[in-house]
Amino acid sequence: MHPAIPVHSVLLVEDDPMIARTLSMGLRYEGFALSHAASVAAAMQLLQQQTFDLILLDVGLPDGDGISLCRQLRVLHPATPILMLSARADESAVVASIEGGADDYIRKPCGLRELSARMRRLLGQRQSETAGRPVISYGAIRMDSQRRTVSVGDTPLQLGKKEYEVLMLLVRANGDAITREQILNQFEDSNVIYDRTIDSHLSHLRRKLKDASAVERIVAIYGVGYKLESA
Repeated sequence: MHPAIPVHSVLLVEDDPMIARTLSMGLRYEGFALSHAASVAAAMQLLQQQTFDLILLDVGLPDGDGISLCRQLRVLHPATPILMLSARADESAVVASIEGGADDYIRKPCGLRELSARMRRLLGQRQSETAGRPVISYGAIRMDSQRRTVSVGDTPLQLGKKEYEVLMLLVRANGDAITREQILNQFEDSNVIYDRTIDSHLSHLRRKLKDASAVERIVAIYGVGYKLESA
């Protein structure tokens, strides 16, 4: 049996090196692209560099409380599923995790099959919710597809039709890269759209996000395309 092709990116925040190694190997084999952080500081640094589809978060960390970190992450990444890991099985730990914003809670040590099943359930719920709701978000950027409105926090953004469509594509990608061809396909008259036209729309979007004091920015990925990331 060969390892599954990675589909979802996962951040594991776990300070126990043996547990981290075991979970990393097992989950990669299950088809998850895993990144590991052993502390709150390391986790925050990775989260500034990329967006993850799911976060596995240990309750006890050497430089902070996992539940407190969960509360922070729920504000910064409201749509990202968070699954708490803990050796504690008492009800108070479970309640504190759920009240802190966690989507699920599992006790360590845990079976790989159960953990994978819980992770896939959370990811499936997220995809279903995202597909069915008119409002989607990335960080502080919120887009209402019914009203065709955009805001960064409390600041509304006035976008042209093409700018709106490009930003919607980036937000739906949720931090993953999109190609110039995908952007091109957003335009009905794509046969007469030139590279400089795409560059112009991206330039206008960057300026408007900056003017709205957004920490999210559009970055170029050499040889791939573009993505949103939090500065």
